[in-house]
Amino acid sequence: MRCLVICHPVPKDIKRLIKIEDSDYIIAVDQAVSDCYKQRIKMDLAVGDFDSLKNEALLKKLNVVRLNPVKDVTDTYQALVEAHKKNPDDILMIGGIGGSRIEHFMVHLMFFNEFPNLMIKNDDSTIRLLNPGSYRIKQDERFISLFAYPIAKISLRDFKYELDHYMLKTYDPLCVSNEILKEEAIITVHDGKVIMVQSNK
Repeated sequence: MRCLVICHPVPKDIKRLIKIEDSDYIIAVDQAVSDCYKQRIKMDLAVGDFDSLKNEALLKKLNVVRLNPVKDVTDTYQALVEAHKKNPDDILMIGGIGGSRIEHFMVHLMFFNEFPNLMIKNDDSTIRLLNPGSYRIKQDERFISLFAYPIAKISLRDFKYELDHYMLKTYDPLCVSNEILKEEAIITVHDGKVIMVQSNK
């Protein structure tokens, strides 16, 4: 089972971005409730303090976890906690990249520490955590960027810029905007973890 956590800024056409399955458990975060209604996406749960939701009447027929506006966690974090309770195989966050409140996107990148099976996706990018192992990455996206989380030893093969057992450290920008030369390339994480960003622009 897969959990979808939909949050602001929400892609304009979620159904074009991913195929929604009947088995998906869908959580809308705060103002994303309105976006889901507009895109005719069935919600299983709404989470938030709803200070950004202009029409709270939309909540009447939904299962709701209402948060106190004075709280120690973000609405999205609590939505991920609710998703984790379902013991899903994967958690896919739709949206949550960019927007006018860039600090929220920054904290979303910290959630991989607690939710390692999380993937974040919008129209332009896909972000996920890579644990030790080898990964075949298809040439579907234009750029591949890797960031240590917080430190990792990696090798890259069939990329424009290859590496062999390179120690990627926190704040090292070396692996930004690499390109795949063939139909697929291989990323090997020998030790540690990295965040991979796949971008199509």
